[in-house]
Amino acid sequence: MVEIRSLQGALRKEEFISAKLKAALALEEERKKEGELEARMAKSISEAMIRAVEEFKSSFEMRNLNFEFSQ
Repeated sequence: MVEIRSLQGALRKEEFISAKLKAALALEEERKKEGELEARMAKSISEAMIRAVEEFKSSFEMRNLNFEFSQ
């Protein structure tokens, strides 16, 4: 009977540890996803800025400025 209680106590302890490890793993996975999302957002912002600069460089106003300065 004492051995059964001891084994039950050990099982509960293992279940508790397992639950804590699962929670830690889930938190780590969530942090990883957040990091990946931030990286994608930074890349998108950078690409949008590059497109905006390129569009400005090729815009009519910019060509006019270049023409005025060259005269």
